[in-house]
Amino acid sequence: MKSNRATLAVLVTLLLLIGGLFAVWLVNNYEYVSEQVRGNMGIEARRNPLLAAERFLSRIGLSAESQTGRQYLIDPPPGPGLLLVRDLGPPLSKSRLTSLLAWVAHGGTLVVTPGSAMAEGSEHPLLRQFAVSVESEAFLEEEEPGSLSLPWSDRSLQIDFDTGRWFNVENEGSYWAAPDENYPNLVRFPWGEGSVTFLSDNDFLTNSRIGEKDHALLLAYLAGDADRAWLLYNTQMPSLLSYLWRHAPYLMISLALFGIAMIWRLQQSSGPLISPLERSQRNLLEHLQANADFAWRHNPTLGLLEATRREVERRWLASHPQLLQMDEKARCDWLQKQTGMTADSLQTALYSRKTETGQLIKTTTILQRLFSALHPERK
Repeated sequence: MKSNRATLAVLVTLLLLIGGLFAVWLVNNYEYVSEQVRGNMGIEARRNPLLAAERFLSRIGLSAESQTGRQYLIDPPPGPGLLLVRDLGPPLSKSRLTSLLAWVAHGGTLVVTPGSAMAEGSEHPLLRQFAVSVESEAFLEEEEPGSLSLPWSDRSLQIDFDTGRWFNVENEGSYWAAPDENYPNLVRFPWGEGSVTFLSDNDFLTNSRIGEKDHALLLAYLAGDADRAWLLYNTQMPSLLSYLWRHAPYLMISLALFGIAMIWRLQQSSGPLISPLERSQRNLLEHLQANADFAWRHNPTLGLLEATRREVERRWLASHPQLLQMDEKARCDWLQKQTGMTADSLQTALYSRKTETGQLIKTTTILQRLFSALHPERK
């Protein structure tokens, strides 16, 4: 029993010794190295330029969310917090502006940027409310911005503002800050229990630049002690399809499925297939027969005789011009003397409008005799 315990102790000691030697060798030959690899932006980051700012605010304890559209400018958020507007967009109506400033007065923090669409001298109701105008000038040489001293703090930050855009402030009750005192890029106004802050530009808060210098720290100072944050990265109204998809996705899916079903249904046959008719080419006699059948069905006697009557009468009138001066009865009497046929039969053959089927053969025979009497050589 004692020998077994001694053997076990020796084995454990050997295992510990081997493990210690392996650990010493591993530490001497390997080291932990961290490497940062920058990949391509995802779909959400390409769509939302303030996605990194949203996640930064969430990491420091705020309940942050990003949205598109003008919903929170028209209808302010429920409760105080930080409302960051990347582009102020079109002017607000007086009632909307009053509602927005009432939200600020109850403790809201509004941070807006007039945006690239604001030309110099343009007046937006919000800018006019605080007597602020936007000015810009294209400098030939890019200047390295200096430190920015926050008007509500003793901190000095390094912020890459666009040096070609700044504010002209006429309100003496404002706090403004800029690397250059003559060209303010940040202007803050107290309003009730909250504040309104204007930024000349906010590209330094986008996904690709918020990690540089003190850009993220400025965003934290702008948020202050707020518990919630709303970031409007696009204040343009969404398209009708995107609006319906956001508010009625099940309706859009149902309409899409209904459209697919309708297209599939229209492609299906609703009865037996009709075999195509085999049409063979007809010869001339078949066409003549078809024309005769048609004439017989619609006018069995007059339709077939009218053309023959006109032709026979035309030939007699051309050969004997004196017939042109006679009426129908006189013509028939004259033709009786020339052909030997009775005047009544000639009257019936040339001018009768009766359509009895039995008279057809007799009338045709008389017309044939008239034609032969005029052209005996064609018998």
